Amino acid sequence: MKTIKFHKAECGVEILLRVGLGHELPASFLTTELYNTDYFEVLLFKQGKGHVVLNQQTIPIHDNTIIFISPFQKRQWKLDPDQLEFTFLIFQEEFLNDFFADKLFAYRLLFSARWITPCT
Repeated sequence: MKTIKFHKAECGVEILLRVGLGHELPASFLTTELYNTDYFEVLLFKQGKGHVVLNQQTIPIHDNTIIFISPFQKRQWKLDPDQLEFTFLIFQEEFLNDFFADKLFAYRLLFSARWITPCT
């Protein structure tokens, strides 16, 4: 079975979290091959049709579905490529450890939320 690994320096700088649109990783989600990864995944399906077999449990995928997958869980996707639009977040455990160990996390989050909120 194939294991897909998280490459921190793939973009030229070291990152702990990658966010993107599904079309950036088509090989992973359009293959029917059984595989796993060494990272966490959060998948937000805006549009979807099909299912994923995750550790021998079939989970239906339809519009507005959210899927959380832990590292090394075996998965096999069966999705309709014409009915597929989603966003992914992928990260390793190191990201969670660093992120939630930050004692100023709540203050920085508040600052970030104010920074991105448009003025009215």
